[in-house]
Parts: sequence; C-alpha cells; structure tokens
Amino acid sequence: MEPFRYYQYGKRTVNLDGCVEVDAAYYGAPPGWIGRHVQVQWDRHQVRLLDPQTGQLLREHLHQSRGRHRIQNEDRPKQTPLTTLQLLSRADKAGAQIGICRGMHQKDSETAVRRILGVLSLAKKYGAATVEDACAAALEVGIYDYHFVRRYRERQPQLPLSLRQVDPLIRQLTLYRDLIENKTKEN
Repeated sequence: MEPFRYYQYGKRTVNLDGCVEVDAAYYGAPPGWIGRHVQVQWDRHQVRLLDPQTGQLLREHLHQSRGRHRIQNEDRPKQTPLTTLQLLSRADKAGAQIGICRGMHQKDSETAVRRILGVLSLAKKYGAATVEDACAAALEVGIYDYHFVRRYRERQPQLPLSLRQVDPLIRQLTLYRDLIENKTKEN
C-alpha cells in the first residue's frame, strides 16, 4: 500500500533548452513545445507535464535535485536548434573569449543554454570587457562553466562608476583611445 500523494500544481513555460523549471530543477518536454505553456504536477517523487488543452500526460519524470536536468533521450534534438545557433552567434559577437559559450554547448549540449544566457547577461550588465577577462581566465584553466565566470567577475575589483560602461551605446574606452591615437598620427 502507498499513502495518498499530495501534488502541487502550476503552469510553466518550456524554455529554449526544451525544459521547464520546477523547484530549481529542469525537466524535458516533448519536442515542439518550446515557448508554449504546460501544466505541471509534482511531489517529492515525480514531476508530470500535462497538455493544458486536453490534460493528456506529456512526460513523467522522477524528481531531480536542484540545478539538475532530467531529459528523456527521445526528447534530445538530433541537430542544434536555430534558436541555440542564434544564441551562440550572439556570444561570438560579444567577444572572442566569450566564445567560452561554444565550449559549454559542446560539453553539455542543450542543457547549457541557460548558462550561455547567463554569460550574455553578465556581459550586458557589467560590460563585455570584464566578462571577457573572466572568460579568458576560465579558458586558461580549461573550465567551461558559467558559475566560474560569475564568481571570477564578482571577485574582481569594481571600477569607479565614472569608468564603468553603464549603457550599451557607450563604446569601450579602448576604442576611443585608439581613435585618438589614429587621428593624432594622421595630423
């Protein structure tokens, strides 16, 4: 005999990595559900994803610990989705060292999408130059991990507010320096 289970219920959106988040763990949805909503039931043992229109069971997963993924093999994409390719392209444009995101993707496939978004968010918030330095340090020691980049960036001394890049329209100070040097050489 088994005691009656009390499930929690909620509505979740399937993210770019094809997963929904429940209690800081990630559970794979069937292909084709990215960006759509699903109903979720969960307890300490199971997580169920349900079609919001019909109530039909889409996937059932065992409960996973925080930060972990549970994805069935048939739900893993055969080739890299276009949205992930666009995300990796954005990372390449943000900086050469921020290309660490490609290493994250090669190592962990679609489960790395959230961490790639995290690195891009750091670059937007603190400026590409500081995140580029943190990524260079990560590449130097061979660690392709968002958490390393974030902690490294947090431990770096903060620049005074006047020297920080606070708006994406403001270019890096080195670009202005190079422009001035080139103009003085011409004259």
